[in-house]
Parts: sequence; structure tokens; C-alpha cells
Amino acid sequence: MRRIQGFLIVMMIFSSTLMVAQDPKAVLDKMSATYKAMPGFEIEFVQRVMSEAEVLDRFSGTAAVSKEKFMIKFRDQHIYCNGPVLWTYLVEAQELTITNFEPEETFINPTNIYDIYKKGFTYTYKRSENMGGSLVDVVELVSTDEDSDFTNIIMYIDKKTSYLKAWDLIDYDGIKTAFEVANFKPSQTYAAGFFEFDSKKNPVQHTEDYRN
Repeated sequence: MRRIQGFLIVMMIFSSTLMVAQDPKAVLDKMSATYKAMPGFEIEFVQRVMSEAEVLDRFSGTAAVSKEKFMIKFRDQHIYCNGPVLWTYLVEAQELTITNFEPEETFINPTNIYDIYKKGFTYTYKRSENMGGSLVDVVELVSTDEDSDFTNIIMYIDKKTSYLKAWDLIDYDGIKTAFEVANFKPSQTYAAGFFEFDSKKNPVQHTEDYRN
């Protein structure tokens, strides 16, 4: 009888631990808190656009983020944002476009990917799997906003560090845009002006300024 009771206690503890680990909100909240605690971070990423199993496009890039500021470089395009202003620079054409940065709540960018689940989405814990030698929690977000660009977002969150290792964006046509973090540098700090376009370092032949 004691053996049976002991077995039941062990199973109850195991089941309780499993339920906590599979609570999608707990996984997402921990990820969000981890990123918010950093002054900034940098990533090298690979982006693939896929239709079913076919890869339609593939490229790599880098990004740096500090709170509401970000910088992205991919192909011949550099994007800088200091919060209120967005600069988009085409390297080869040497063209610069300047706009106010006023994204809609459903707009996904490097500064809110770890917080996007908090509004306009329901979420479900899907599974645990191995990704690149690390165990990750897979959480699926489903949009409740008809105006959202994506119906689903699938996040792959490192169990040990709570870092976002990859995410998939799926649109209404079933096209999947998959991002995978190839390298991650946490807790980075940046000099003043890092997230602003520098015309001294980047020659400009033509500028379009659409700011209010």
C-alpha cells in the first residue's frame, strides 16, 4: 500500500511539473521578461519564405535592438529606427527614405516580437522538441484581429535561457516566413546615435522625407 501511495505521489508531482512547463502563458511571460531585462541585444538571422515545402526566397541579415530602437541590415537594405523616426537606406542605389515610425499594434518588428502575444492573439502550447541541440518549447499564437497580416505565429523558445531561437509567420494564403537565429548576443549596450542614419558613413544620392 505504501508503495502504491509513493508511486501516486511521484506521479502527481511529475504531472504538476509537466503542466507548469506546458503553460503557454508562463513560457511566453518568461521569454518577455528575459528580453525586457536586457539593455539591448544583437542577432544574426536567416529568413526563408516558403509555400508548403518549397523555399521561395532565402537570405540572411543582422539586427540590433534596444528597447524601442532597432537596426536591421539585410541584402542591400539598412533600416534604422530611434523610436519616432525610421530611416530606410538602399545601399546600392544610395537612396534614403525617412518616415515617422507609427506602427499599428499588429505590426511585427524586432522591438515587439517578444511581446506581440499580449494583445490580439490566443496561444497554445504545442510540444517540446530539439532544435540545434537545444530543447525548445513550441508555442502557437493565433490572431484574433482580422486586420492582422498573419493568422499564426509559431515560436520556438529555448527551455533553458528563454531566448527566442526561431519563429514562423503564416499569412492568410498559407505562405510561411520562417526566421531562425543563427547567432545571439544578449545584454548589449549602444552608443548615442547608433540607431540613427549617419550620412557621413553612408553616401546618399537621393532622399525622400515623408515626416509630418
